Amino acid sequence: MENSHTLLAKTIHWTFSILYAYGIFKQVEDLEELEDASLLNFEIFFAIVFLVIVMLRFFYMKDAKTLLGAHDEMHKGHLFIAKVTHRLVYFSLIMLPTTGLLIAGILNAGVPGMEIAIALHELSAFLSYITIGIHVAASLYSRYKGEGVWNAMVPVWREDSKKNSKLISKLEDIENKIYDEIEDRFIN
Repeated sequence: MENSHTLLAKTIHWTFSILYAYGIFKQVEDLEELEDASLLNFEIFFAIVFLVIVMLRFFYMKDAKTLLGAHDEMHKGHLFIAKVTHRLVYFSLIMLPTTGLLIAGILNAGVPGMEIAIALHELSAFLSYITIGIHVAASLYSRYKGEGVWNAMVPVWREDSKKNSKLISKLEDIENKIYDEIEDRFIN
């Protein structure tokens, strides 16, 4: 059984994770900053590179097994949540540079619609914070439980085996009830 993503998948994942963090760190605070042509050109270049990497990752990974590396068969409801979360992460990471490019285009062309473009860009950023936060929290939770999924994508802090404890058993009982409900409502 496959238990890890390919080196290419991991490289693309961590490359755009670093680019995302950099983009958040160096984000433009004021639209007037983009009056500097060199900054505007850099922002356009950065957005295009980021978008290309995210799209490459999406098309490369769209048929990959979800929750690869799991020691046990994963509940269909769990797989559904993971797939929806991944799709939302991709959606937000595609919309973020796309709306940034829209802002640059409107700024360059001097046409109306800047407020809408900025609102969409801010919504995309907010959605990315939420979905990536959920993704990271779920990854850490999975790692805490020792499901094996962590090892499939993360090169450090390796999992040894599934952990068994009263707390994990109680949490998994709650999870399974949620997964059953999701399966009944959305999958069957």
